Amino acid sequence: MFASLFKRAEASVDNALGELGNRVLIGIPFVVALGFAAASFSSFANRTYGPEIGNLIVAGGFVLLGLIALAIVKLRKRSGPSPEIREEPAREEPLHTGPSFLEDEKVMSIVAAAAPIVLPAMLRTATKNWPLILAAAAGLYVFSRSENAGSATQSAPPQV
Repeated sequence: MFASLFKRAEASVDNALGELGNRVLIGIPFVVALGFAAASFSSFANRTYGPEIGNLIVAGGFVLLGLIALAIVKLRKRSGPSPEIREEPAREEPLHTGPSFLEDEKVMSIVAAAAPIVLPAMLRTATKNWPLILAAAAGLYVFSRSENAGSATQSAPPQV
């Protein structure tokens, strides 16, 4: 009785994850195109108005784009189901101190069902863009090292 219900739920999760993966793959070329458009607009603005004003114009364009994205996200949140807002008192303890959510059997079954759909698409994308992924990994490594070095130097007490 419950097996058919679980299979339907698993199929809907598979479809949702597959659709999300497709949306991400479709969105990547648009992000790249936006980058090229921003570079072209920056070059044009710098040539026309000079470097200072041109960069300010491009920065203002990105602020405007960010505000538009913010408005869209807020409108989508308002249109969704929103039960009455409850204010909870601030807690000093963490909300969840139990085991990780990945230890739950249901979550692991959903992840196991989604992996055959999402993993091949991620690997195809990663193999095509390995220089970019390598550069991003190197950048994350450098930033993680600089944060550790900065916190080590700041936490030392001053010598008198």
